[in-house]
Amino acid sequence: MIGGTNAKGELFDHPVAHELAAMLPLSLVFEDFNQVEKVARLARPLTLRGVPGADAPMPGEIGYYAPSQGLVLYYGRVGRWPGLVRMGRFTYDLQALRDLPDGTRIQITAASTPNSSGAMQ
Repeated sequence: MIGGTNAKGELFDHPVAHELAAMLPLSLVFEDFNQVEKVARLARPLTLRGVPGADAPMPGEIGYYAPSQGLVLYYGRVGRWPGLVRMGRFTYDLQALRDLPDGTRIQITAASTPNSSGAMQ
């Protein structure tokens, strides 16, 4: 649940997303960055095996920013950056995400069945 609303997400089928999925459930504190994304630092880095060296995530996508070990929820366009990995997408009101205060804790859990969407609470 984010701000009182359930949000669903799904991870793409690549090694970095699989590594994140293996870490679930996670409870992370998110901060705003550059008025385009919410970022939370993961406890350990993810490997970048099997993904491009740079990417350009879109609003409504989940990403990983390797230089800061950041799990990212994008609500605006950030452009293409080295070390960015698009890992999935989520369904949540992007304006409501933008409006969340710094320090908002979000629970991210895996779905109970394989190949189905997870939840952000």
